[in-house]
Amino acid sequence: MSRLSVLSGIALMATYLLAQPLAAQTISVEGRSTVEITPEFTTLSGAVTQISKASPAAAQQRVDAAINGLLAMIEALPADPESIEAGQLRVQPRYRWNSTAETQELVGYEATREFSFRLVDLDSVGEALQALSQAGATRLDGPIYGSSMVDTARAEALSQAYVSALADARVLASASGLSLGAPETISTGNTSGPIFQRMGRAAAEAMSADSSTRYEPGLLQVTASVRVIFSTQP
Repeated sequence: MSRLSVLSGIALMATYLLAQPLAAQTISVEGRSTVEITPEFTTLSGAVTQISKASPAAAQQRVDAAINGLLAMIEALPADPESIEAGQLRVQPRYRWNSTAETQELVGYEATREFSFRLVDLDSVGEALQALSQAGATRLDGPIYGSSMVDTARAEALSQAYVSALADARVLASASGLSLGAPETISTGNTSGPIFQRMGRAAAEAMSADSSTRYEPGLLQVTASVRVIFSTQP
């Protein structure tokens, strides 16, 4: 191959490379924001458990009678009647280990009915939990607060999160000597909310002896996050 052919090949390759556009540069940022709202209601839930040595049907009859009395009490509370649920039933045998015979012995049948409802008067949470315990609830869960404004608050949090991400992108573009372009992709994260610990049976029994217990929910926090990839120009 002649020297002229080699030089011509190099020149053509250089011309081709100069004609190709530079790889697009992007800036990826994340924004996060939290909006606080006042709770409007709380969901109370728990279960009633009864044991019968006779049969599964007898255990179910006992728990049905107990839950009917509990539902009558719930209807007297400031509760949303359409939110009351008590349809889940679970019946299972209960055994104990006989160490002498080295075998399991049937001690009875355990029937459980779970319930939940929405309490619309937040000042009545402590009194409601006490009444549920006295009416026969064997398990009480911690109150879960909510609001009809959660979706509105999430929309506001997303808007604020994007504004935060945009501000960061502008700072990065300026620092790197680039001009910020339009967003190429925008993605959102999950909404987070308050988490309340479940109340065990011991706490439920203690509730019946303490009528002065009060619950202060504070504000609900609705958090949203966004991830944005912006195009840039030199």
